Amino acid sequence: MTVISPDLPAPQRAARLLSDWIDPKNVIIGVSLLIGCGLYGWKGLGWAAVAIVFAAVLPMAYILYIAGDGTWANRHLTDRQQRITVLPVISTSVAAGLTIQAATHAPVPLIAMTAAMWATITAIWPVTVIAKYKISVHTAVTAGSFAMLAQAYNLYWLSGYLLVAVLGWARVTVNEHTLSQVLTGTALGTLVAGTVYGAF
Repeated sequence: MTVISPDLPAPQRAARLLSDWIDPKNVIIGVSLLIGCGLYGWKGLGWAAVAIVFAAVLPMAYILYIAGDGTWANRHLTDRQQRITVLPVISTSVAAGLTIQAATHAPVPLIAMTAAMWATITAIWPVTVIAKYKISVHTAVTAGSFAMLAQAYNLYWLSGYLLVAVLGWARVTVNEHTLSQVLTGTALGTLVAGTVYGAF
């Protein structure tokens, strides 16, 4: 975890902790286990693990490598130029995981989940490159996850958007994003992940 100075004001410390704990990697792990094991028990664990490895673990390993100094604090990729390089690699990794799930006849909800992850990260890339806009991946991934969980289980999961709102506040408070960027991330994640998951 990032070392947080005790001299920071309480809101800044809270915002940094939220940014660290509710980061895309942790959210992907959580939603993969909820859909994989939650719907299929231990039988779904293997397919959930595929999504976790290819959508969270391998991308994070690459991010730490490309971040420059190898420190854990750089995993949020604050530099837009780094994002331009990293996003296609993550997209390819998620696509590989999706291919494995399809080849091993994973249940449709798990294939839908990984396809939604791939579509979300792939959609973020042109926004980053063409629009030169540093959209919030944190809110995109988290909002998309709750959009999928609401369809996998019930609409009560939409209450998770309260967490998305708090996360958006945190990303703005630590000066990583503007309000517009976190709102755009929320909208993109909801629309893309929700639509792709529902299409399956």
